[in-house]
Amino acid sequence: MPAFTTVLRAIFDPSMELHDSKTSRELVRTIYGLKATLFLLFWGITSGLIIIVNDKILNEVKFPYPIIVSATGPLLSWFIAALLVITGSVKLERVLTLREWLLTVFPIGFFTAVTFAAGNQLYLYLSVSFIQMMKSLSPCVVFCMLVVCGLDTATKEKVIAVGTMTLGMAVACATEETFTVFGLLLMIVGEASESVRMVLFQHFMGPRRFGLLEGLFYTCPANFFFLAVGVAIFEQREITLNGDLAIVWANPWPFVWVSILGFLVMTSTLGVIKQCGSLTFKAAGQVRNVAIIMFSVIFLGEKTTLVQLLGYTVNVLGFIYYQSTKMNEDIEKITGEGEGNGSDDERGKLIDADSPRSNGSTERMFKL
Repeated sequence: MPAFTTVLRAIFDPSMELHDSKTSRELVRTIYGLKATLFLLFWGITSGLIIIVNDKILNEVKFPYPIIVSATGPLLSWFIAALLVITGSVKLERVLTLREWLLTVFPIGFFTAVTFAAGNQLYLYLSVSFIQMMKSLSPCVVFCMLVVCGLDTATKEKVIAVGTMTLGMAVACATEETFTVFGLLLMIVGEASESVRMVLFQHFMGPRRFGLLEGLFYTCPANFFFLAVGVAIFEQREITLNGDLAIVWANPWPFVWVSILGFLVMTSTLGVIKQCGSLTFKAAGQVRNVAIIMFSVIFLGEKTTLVQLLGYTVNVLGFIYYQSTKMNEDIEKITGEGEGNGSDDERGKLIDADSPRSNGSTERMFKL
């Protein structure tokens, strides 16, 4: 019981000091692993659910406007974050100038909008399971971009893990019967945009140490702006001529749920990137994709083969190996075993990855 209390205190009270000892090292490992697991689990569940709801809206509800559907999440997320800031429940620890916002956040908004729009458009052309299988190449792209940008190191273990994940999902894709060229082009555009978005997100969130709701407050307006531009260019005329807004009024609940899930996905996405990094985020996406494929097979009647099951298994093993390597690397940096220069401040960066910093109080942590 005392150990459990100590862990909770270390998670929610950033003022707690950790010393260079075996005990503190194990405590850091426990806290890091717990927070990473919680963020990954929450993101996996919410992002999986939103994929199913998106598919329902676009195909079953017969509302074929993926950009509008994509815009609901950023709009609700910014509304919630702005409301909390205005009421004083969340304090902005760092105020961005307009120039900083345009240079750092605006590009994130553009690539996020392209990612969301292209990703949702896919459900009009390809099955849910095949879309998830085709996303197998994204960790490789993200890893290469992180290395080129100097945000990650290409160690032998990481290369093996990323290669294993990609190989496993490529094997699974080899036996897929459905395929369209336009769907493939949408996937390439979406995954390339997602890779750039993840690298920019990591660069934006890391050094500034924003809280999760602070991150939403700054990034969601840019996301919504570019999605609104997309709606005006590609969807507004058709939806007006067809009078399809009546579909929303006639069946509002799927749209309400997709907005709420969008907020939860965006919040947990920032948490995973801050806690684990963008490549872990993409690697976890591969495991989530496996779960979605299994759900599609069992509940939606989509077919799979033994070869695909083998590919899924290889993918999961690659992810486990990567996450283990990344966690050990992060812990060594914190405790000073890797570089010999670990400090209490560095430990705090992982333990307090998503908490307020002004006074270190537990009360404000719970407000977030």
